[in-house]
This record gives sequence, structure tokens and C-alpha cells, in this order.
Amino acid sequence: MGVGQRGFIQRSCPFTNCFVTSNRDYFDDYTKFDVLAFHGPELALFGMYDLPERRSLKQKFVFASIESPDNYPVCFSELDNFFNWTWTYKLTSDARWGYIVVRDSNNQVIGPNVEMHWLKKEEMAPVSEEFKKKLKTKTRAAAWFVSNCRSKSGREIFVTMLKAKLRKYGLTVDVYGRCGTLSCPSENQDECAKRIAKDYYFYLSFENSYAEDYVTEKILHPLQNNAVPIVYGGANYTR
Repeated sequence: MGVGQRGFIQRSCPFTNCFVTSNRDYFDDYTKFDVLAFHGPELALFGMYDLPERRSLKQKFVFASIESPDNYPVCFSELDNFFNWTWTYKLTSDARWGYIVVRDSNNQVIGPNVEMHWLKKEEMAPVSEEFKKKLKTKTRAAAWFVSNCRSKSGREIFVTMLKAKLRKYGLTVDVYGRCGTLSCPSENQDECAKRIAKDYYFYLSFENSYAEDYVTEKILHPLQNNAVPIVYGGANYTR
């Protein structure tokens, strides 16, 4: 979001009287603020330590998190009825803080939403010859870029099983990063993306944990690089 008011000004937000800081010296009297946002993962790590002891009647306390609760569970009875609003990736959240948006051909945001209305096949634009030509460069089955080798979701177990199945057809999953034998430097994202676009039919968009509506930017890697995503997570992907 940027420090201070910078992020709100740069994005031409309708309201810029918000201030982002980790310096509590700014909080002369925190009951004067209209809204206080609490970072969910820090609540999970530090529990009830150092929460506000006072609040004004007009104040709204907001639970804010973009992380999966499978990795950062907040399970304290003292927080029952503590928050007024939620600001998360959940599609039922009061305010949305997500990883992706879905836009139509007019660049209007149409999702993700609880109820999605996708185009029927006959309503879609035909595939261009240029796009078909790009697909002809592909020779490899699937790629997976990953650094967390012991995930809550157990995705690495599924990949081991998938490799065994593909081996019968002379195919495999190419695993890049700490969990595999191949490398593509994280500081050279453009080169990694080119490999997906040029070589791979499929990409494993596997989440590291299960949570309702939890879909991260992993699904964008194949969609932006002419590959088919294979998804693995706790979300309803039709949304």
C-alpha cells in the first residue's frame, strides 16, 4: 500500500486521508481514528498481546488478511465480536483484498464473485491464427515453479504421483526451484515466463494450503503465458 498517504495518492483514490505506518508514535490517541485495521497473521503469531484496551463507540475494528487461515489460524475466544468488518480475499468479505481480478473484454471488473456469469462457448471470440502459431512451439507437458517443499496442502505428494503416471507416456513435470532439479532465477521473472509460454502446455497452479476462496497469483502464471492451469486448492474455481 505504500508508506503514509503515498499509495492512496498514486492510485488516485477518492479518499486520501488514510495513513499507513508501523510507527506507533503517530498514535497520540488511537480512539480518534475512525478505522483501525489489524493484520491477521500477526494476531495469529502474537495472540492477544498488545491489543487496544480502549475503543470509541464510532470506531470500526477491521480484521485484515490476504493469507490463508490454514497457515495463520486466529482462534481466540476473546476476539469473538471484536471486529466490525473483514478485509480479506474471501468473496463474502466486507471489503475485498485479493490477489486477482477478472475483467471482461471492456476491461470492467466482473469477478471473482460468489455468482459468476461466464460467456458461453458460442459467445466467445474465435482463437486467432497468431495464437495457434504460438502454441506450436510447445513440446513439454507441465511446469511447476515452487520453493515451499513441505506444504499444508500436501501438493508435493500429488506431484510425485502425477510424475509416476506421466512416466508411462514418456512425459514428466518439470519442477523449478528449491523443490526440483531445474532453476529459473526469481530475479528474472520475464525469462521464467517465456519458458512457460514457449515450452509448456500445462502449469501446476497449486496452493500451499486449503482455504475457501483462497486463490493466489499462481493461477496467473499460466493464463498470462498461453498455458493451461491445473488447480489444486480449497476454492470454488468456477467463481
